[in-house]
This record gives sequence, structure tokens and C-alpha cells, in this order.
Amino acid sequence: MTQLPFFLFALLAIAGLLIAGLLSKYRNKLTLKRIIEALLVRIHDYLQPLNSMRGVYSSFAEAVAAAPATKPTGYDAANAQSWYYTKLNSIGLEDYPVLYWLRQAFADSSSLLEIGGHVGVAYYGFARVLEYPAELNWTIVDVPSVMQAGEAMARERQSRHLHFAHSGLAGMKGVDILMTVGALQYLETDLASIISDFQYKPRHLIINTTPVYEGPGFTTLQNLGSVYCAYRIFNRQEFVASLKAIGYTLIDSWAKPRQFRVPGHPDKAFDHYSGFYFRAGSP
Repeated sequence: MTQLPFFLFALLAIAGLLIAGLLSKYRNKLTLKRIIEALLVRIHDYLQPLNSMRGVYSSFAEAVAAAPATKPTGYDAANAQSWYYTKLNSIGLEDYPVLYWLRQAFADSSSLLEIGGHVGVAYYGFARVLEYPAELNWTIVDVPSVMQAGEAMARERQSRHLHFAHSGLAGMKGVDILMTVGALQYLETDLASIISDFQYKPRHLIINTTPVYEGPGFTTLQNLGSVYCAYRIFNRQEFVASLKAIGYTLIDSWAKPRQFRVPGHPDKAFDHYSGFYFRAGSP
């Protein structure tokens, strides 16, 4: 008898185990359609583990169009409101450059816009070591379900300085400080374009945990477990130049060790995410 290729044999074995697990968990609720759908999701997750990347694309639209149909696309569908609760009252090593420059910025500023601030992870965590201005207005823009959870938490904690912008970035007048940590890669619009639409530009830009490297910019797909998300990678020179072009000076930059890999594209690999502090005007 002809032997099955090892890869196919392994897939069949995994499928058998998954079906057995599904039957034991949902024995009275399963239909053939639900078995097949759940099996496809689990096979895809086995082949592409959580947070891994797939494909190289020229745009968000192209990346989303290439996503497997086994789960939704987009951060909005990720049900991410509880993802970072364990970090609410903690500070990580990668936070300290942000804390340093935020402390400096608070010397002349009291309004802050955080893009992708979740339910207020940085707001609550940083309060352990920073003295916030008395008139602080900290506004977060995130996906609707996350902002709703953040508002409920702010009411419970009586956090009067923390607000959530349900209208998004459209029509934003401007703030003193713009901060974003690990969020720009999920936005289709460039940061420079976002700021250019403000009525007045922030004095300070604090950016952290951003995938920046020396090669050409591109978009890939990230497996976030419950969804696939388009995920942008920036060319360093272009990223910095775009903010200089609208009147900012790069004051500081730093690196956070973190590997980035896209299977089949070794030229897209890098080993550090980046952070930046820009100030409006000349040095």
C-alpha cells in the first residue's frame, strides 16, 4: 500500500483528535456544519499559530481580501475588551521610555490623546509613578466595544480625567500630547495624515511598540485567535520623514527586542520594535 505523506498523515491525526475533542465538549449541540467549521478554524490555527503572520501585501484591502474565510477580519470583531486587564496596575520595562517623555511633556501640557489605549491600561498603570496634572484630560480612541468597557471601568473607579472618543479621530480638534503604543500597525491611515486633519497639532508625539525596519513598508495578516487583522510594517526613513514633513523634530528613539517573521519572506524579518519621541518645531 502506498504510504501517506507525513504531512497529510499528521493533518489526519490532528483532525481525528480535534473531532474527538469537539464531540466530548459539544456532544448534544453539534451538526456536521458546525463540526466542519470548527475543524477548519483549528487546522488554520495549528498551521498559523496565535499572533503569527501570513503573506506580504501592498495594502490593507489586499491583505483583508486574502484572509481565510474561517474567521472574521478586523480588530473590531476581536472582542478584545478584556485582553489586557492583567496589565491595568502594572508597568513593563518597555514602558519606561514612554514614562520618561510623558513626565517631560506634562510640564507644559494637560490634554492627551491616546490612540489604541484600550480600557485605560496606561492611564491606570502610569498613575503609580507619575503625578498627573490637576487639569488632565486623557482621551482614548479604540474600537467601540473596548471603549464601552473602558467607560464602565472609569465610572466604577471614579476616574474623572479619563474619557473615550466614540466619534473616533474624525473632527478631532487637537491635543497637547498624542501617545500611541502598539496601535499604529492596525491603522490604515498614516499618523502624519491623522495629525494633519487636526485643527492644531500636538506639541508632543510619544510612540512605542511600532514595527519599523529598514526595508520597504508592507502589510501582512496577523492571526489574533478570534480574527485576522491587517498589520502594517513601516519603513523607518519614511515613517520619520512623514512626521518631519508636518513640522516635527525627532528627539529620541529606542528599541524593544521582539522578533518579527513572515514565513516564506526572510527579507522582511527584524528583531526589534521601535519607539519615538517627536516634538513640534525646531530642536
